[in-house]
Amino acid sequence: MKIYQRLLWLLLLQFPLLSVSCHKNQPSQPAPDSGRLVNTAHLDQLYQVVKLNGADVGLINIYSEYPDYKWVADDDEGAACIDDIARTVVFLAHEPDLATSTSKQDKLRKLTEFVLQMQASDGGSGAGYFYNFIFGNGAINRTGVTSINQPNWWSWRALWSLTEVYPYYKTTDPALATRLQTASQRLVGNMIRDFGSKARTYTFPGGLKIPGWLPFGSGSDQAAVMILGLLNYQQQTPDGQVQKLIETLADGIVQMQFGAASQPPYGAILSFDNSWHAYGSDQSYALLRAGKALNRPDWIAVARREVDTFYPFLLNEGFLESFTVSGQGTALAIGRKSRFSQIAYGVRPMVWATLELYDQTRDARYLTLAGQLAGWFLGNNPAKAIMYDSASGLGYDGISSDTQINKNSGAESTIESLMAFQRLEKYPDAVTQANKYR
Repeated sequence: MKIYQRLLWLLLLQFPLLSVSCHKNQPSQPAPDSGRLVNTAHLDQLYQVVKLNGADVGLINIYSEYPDYKWVADDDEGAACIDDIARTVVFLAHEPDLATSTSKQDKLRKLTEFVLQMQASDGGSGAGYFYNFIFGNGAINRTGVTSINQPNWWSWRALWSLTEVYPYYKTTDPALATRLQTASQRLVGNMIRDFGSKARTYTFPGGLKIPGWLPFGSGSDQAAVMILGLLNYQQQTPDGQVQKLIETLADGIVQMQFGAASQPPYGAILSFDNSWHAYGSDQSYALLRAGKALNRPDWIAVARREVDTFYPFLLNEGFLESFTVSGQGTALAIGRKSRFSQIAYGVRPMVWATLELYDQTRDARYLTLAGQLAGWFLGNNPAKAIMYDSASGLGYDGISSDTQINKNSGAESTIESLMAFQRLEKYPDAVTQANKYR
């Protein structure tokens, strides 16, 4: 069942279901030139306010289709989800004009309220975890495999968003900050219960020794998002059990790294079992952040190895979607390899990790590498296509072949593109490098 859930989620991420839309949105219009790479015009179009449990909450509609970019709901899963909304909260919390933009303040408040309202309060082991999807009629999807309140992606993203925005509300709205802290405490308690004392077991898929105490056994991708939220929480509310859990998760991620500069898979941190996939590969970013905060240079060294040896390999390959690894003794080999589809969510984590490594080392070559990676959005990709249009704010849904792209612009692609360029635009040299691919 757990493997089925992961495979189903991967398919849903990369092949959005289509349905007829009754909304009559207008296509995104170019925003006035602000001198920024970030343009929230299309994200604003995806936004709406609804009632949930009597509260006004903000939604980011999940799908938006070319050519007129109307909203498209999914009757099976829902119209909006924590997975997208939590990332939007993280994005808005770091907008440079948040202190003066009443529009962004209002959106951030209502999107944060949505996350809070999706936490399960009923009894049982799922209380404290989060539901993911809300249907178009305002009902929470409480039973869908990608929505049920369980230890899964959407709960980790909820924690990340609540702890990321907590400092802002601690000074601007203390009452809301208290609610954020209470919700985070409930979830963190579950995480300590469910992952804090898991046995250090191993499995051996493809002949590799793989840790078994991460989400779904070896989900280092999910463990990375857990660390980002837990690290914020630990800095805001120091707790020895939380630090121990961060260390346990980070140790599992470290053990998912294989290969070296001259040996496949070139320092890649595998995502699950003996496979790597691009989407959600925040492991190096999480290790860099946690390594700096907790004085663990060994974690930083693991992340640096992936950035130094694996990221250039991906650039030389024209980026990849996924591959498997097999081993016999000390020999390692890349097996099944897939190039497509390539999505923004597969590139943004690498941009963030590389820029974080620059911040920690001040080595200018990481600005060049970050610009090369971000160049994927501007034409440095197999299709030679623009995947983020800063004039309209559209982030296209993916590259399906050397000649075809998916010109839909749903929530995930839009948000991940904006998150990449929000970080990138702080580094002019990296921007210059990325713009070479236009």
